[in-house]
Amino acid sequence: MRRPCERCDTEVEAEYDDPKLRRWVKGYFFLGVPFLPLLPIIGSDFAVMLPMLMVYVIGFGPALGILREPPKCCDCGAVVPHRAA
Repeated sequence: MRRPCERCDTEVEAEYDDPKLRRWVKGYFFLGVPFLPLLPIIGSDFAVMLPMLMVYVIGFGPALGILREPPKCCDCGAVVPHRAA
């Protein structure tokens, strides 16, 4: 993607740090969808399944951090702003 870099003063090629990881992280949010019908059973098992659900939900924070990371300039490594529409 082409974005204007303030440090280079030109329009440069910008990319995310790890595009393959971003693709996998987008799928992380849909891992729990098959277990939605089992939610009453998961909620009643407070010893094993409920703590495992909590660990899964705690993973949302780092996953969102990866997705919200801005793209960087390929030449100088500066963060490039989103293009104004």
